[in-house]
Amino acid sequence: MQLSQNPSTPILKTLAKKISKVSISELLNDSERVAELNYEIGEIKVDLSRQLLTTSVLSHLIKMANTSEINIKINKLMDGTFLNKSENRPITHFNLRNTSRRNAASWLKLKTFVKKVRDNKEILDVVNIGIGGSHLGSKTAESALKYYCDGPDIHFASSVDPSSMSDILNKCQPKKTIFIINSKSFKTTEVLNNAKLAKQWLKNNNQQQKEFIYVVTASKADAITWGVSEDNIFDFDEGVGGRFSVWSPSGLPLMLAIGVNNFQKFLDGAFIVDEHFRSEDSIRNVPIMMSLVRVWNRNFLNYASHGIIPYEYGLRNFPRYVQQLEMESNGKGVDLDGNTLVMPASPLIWGEVGTDAQHSFFQFIHQGRDIVPVDILVSELPAKLDANSKHVEGHKILVANALGQAEALAFGKENLTEPHRRFHGNRPSSLISWKKSNPYNMGSLIALYENITISSGLIWGINSFDQWGVELGKEITKGLLDENGSSKIRPQLKRFLR
Repeated sequence: MQLSQNPSTPILKTLAKKISKVSISELLNDSERVAELNYEIGEIKVDLSRQLLTTSVLSHLIKMANTSEINIKINKLMDGTFLNKSENRPITHFNLRNTSRRNAASWLKLKTFVKKVRDNKEILDVVNIGIGGSHLGSKTAESALKYYCDGPDIHFASSVDPSSMSDILNKCQPKKTIFIINSKSFKTTEVLNNAKLAKQWLKNNNQQQKEFIYVVTASKADAITWGVSEDNIFDFDEGVGGRFSVWSPSGLPLMLAIGVNNFQKFLDGAFIVDEHFRSEDSIRNVPIMMSLVRVWNRNFLNYASHGIIPYEYGLRNFPRYVQQLEMESNGKGVDLDGNTLVMPASPLIWGEVGTDAQHSFFQFIHQGRDIVPVDILVSELPAKLDANSKHVEGHKILVANALGQAEALAFGKENLTEPHRRFHGNRPSSLISWKKSNPYNMGSLIALYENITISSGLIWGINSFDQWGVELGKEITKGLLDENGSSKIRPQLKRFLR
C-alpha cells in the first residue's frame, strides 16, 4: 500500500493545512507532551518535542503506521520472510547483529584473521578499496571511534581518481601494508580499477599478492578468477545490502582498527536497537516514531530536505553515511508492485559537523524561505575524556552550541524594526544524544538510522533494499570506455576521452 492509499493520509493533509497556526514554542509549554516525545533506546536518548507534532497529528501518524501493518512487516524482515522483490532475496543483515552469529565458522575466520594482523607489528597500514556501502560504513564508524583504534592505520580508497590512490600509497610501505578489496559484486569499476593499482604497486615492489591482498565479497568465484586465493576471501550473504553491511565482513577494516572485542560491543549496541524495533509498540518505538516524523515533514509539510548535524568531530562522516543510507534506499519512484508513486519518498539528506555548519549553511536554515528539519546529534561527554580541563571545557561549549541551535530554531527572535535580524523560529529539529561515543553507542546510533530508513520505506510502500538507479550511468560509462563502442560516442564527447 502506498502512502497515498493509507486512510490516515487525507486526515493528515487536513491537519497539515492548519499547522501554520501551531507554534513549536507553545507546544513546548505542554510538559506532558514534552515528556511523551522523549524516548530512550539502549543508551541513546531522542527528543522529538521540537517537531510540529500536535496530539491529533501524533494520533493519526500512529494510525497510519498501524494501518500499514508496520510491526508485522518488521517481524517478517527480521525473520527473513520479507523479500527484496526486484532481486528475489530476503533481507539478512539483522542476523549479523545477533550473538548466535559468533558460533559460526565465518566469524571464527574473521576473528582469527583480525588477531593475526593486529598481533603482527610489521603490518602498519590497511588500505580498504571500496565505494558506497563497502566504504562509508567502516569509514564513518572508524572516525567516530578514533580513540578506540589501536590497530594498524586504516586508509579508505573509494575515488577512481588515480590521485586519490596515489596519495594513499605514498603514505604506505609495501612490506607493511595489506589491501582489502571490498566489493559485494566484485564488478564495481571504481573498486577493480583501484585494486589493479594496488596489485601493480605490490608487483613493482617485489611483494607477493597472496600475502597482502584480501577480498570481501559475495561473488567468490569472480574474486578467484581475478587471482585471489580462496583462503584470502571473506564471503558474505547476498541478502546483505552494501549500505547495511558494516556489520558483515565488509566491516573488516573497522574490526582491524578497534579489535574483535570492541567490534562485538558495536554489534551489541545495534542488537539492542533491533530488539526494540521488533518488539516495542509503535507509539514508543523510536525508529518508527522517527520515521513517522520524517514522513510527516516530507509528505505533509512539504519539507523536501533533511539536515544531519552531529556536534562531534569524530562523526564528521555521519551525514554522508545517512545520505547514502536514506537516498539510495528510499530514493524511489515506484511502489513494491511497480506502480508510480503518487506521493514522493525520501527527503534529500545533507549536513555537516557542528559547529562548522553554523558558519556555512545555518544562515539558510534559520532565515531562508525553505524550512529544513534537522537532527542535532551530540554526546554528553567528550570522546576523549581525560584530566585536561580545557578539553572538557571545549566539549561544554560544543554541547551548548548544539542545545542553543535547537532552541533558536524552535523559538526564533522577533524584531519588527530590523527585519534582517528577525528569526521566525518554528523550525523543527530532533535532538539525539548519548553519554559517550563508544563502540556500543555508535552501534546503536547507526542501527537506529538504518531502522528509521527501513520503517520509512515500509510506510511509503517501496522497496528500500535495491538500488537500480545507479545502473544506467554505469552502463553508459562502460560503453564510453569500450573500444568497440567508441563509434557510438557523440562527437562532442570524444575530445574528453583522447
